[in-house]
Amino acid sequence: MIRIALLLWAALMLAMPATAQVGVAPPSGFIVAATQGQTSVTGTTTGANLAALRIPAGSMGRNGHIEVKCLWTYSNSANVKTTSVQFSQTSGSGGSFIAGNLAVTTTASAQTLTIIRNNNATNSQTAFAPNPSTPFGSTASASLTAAIDTTADSFVNINGQLAVSTDTLTLVHAYAVVFPAN
Repeated sequence: MIRIALLLWAALMLAMPATAQVGVAPPSGFIVAATQGQTSVTGTTTGANLAALRIPAGSMGRNGHIEVKCLWTYSNSANVKTTSVQFSQTSGSGGSFIAGNLAVTTTASAQTLTIIRNNNATNSQTAFAPNPSTPFGSTASASLTAAIDTTADSFVNINGQLAVSTDTLTLVHAYAVVFPAN
């Protein structure tokens, strides 16, 4: 039965235009949004929105979660480059819930994982506090919390900021996977 469901889901996805951002859920989760090409910030020290991934209304359920995976490249210098993943009701550089921050210096690339979970309600989220390049383990920090209404469209805003405007921070690719659960 699962094979039939997956085949039907795959056929539906093939029938959708290539530019579609929203998929229909297969049994185990689905990518709802992905970047289409890389984006960068350079020449400024003001924070910039590099991607706004729309999470469709009601797609998470009361106990579902979103996994946000990002691949970054940046100038290998002593200057700080900051990445952030924010969850919000609006798209753009803002976000009331900063679910993952990473400050990098003398390396050249990073891969991050941020997990945003609904906490037995469609307007209560929690996330692991440490940086998203080490998303598993233990910490003395408390979990992060938010109150975003996921019965309406919400957005995962992926942002970057430079300490020195001559550096470059590039979001090579990012995608959000929703794992619905009620």
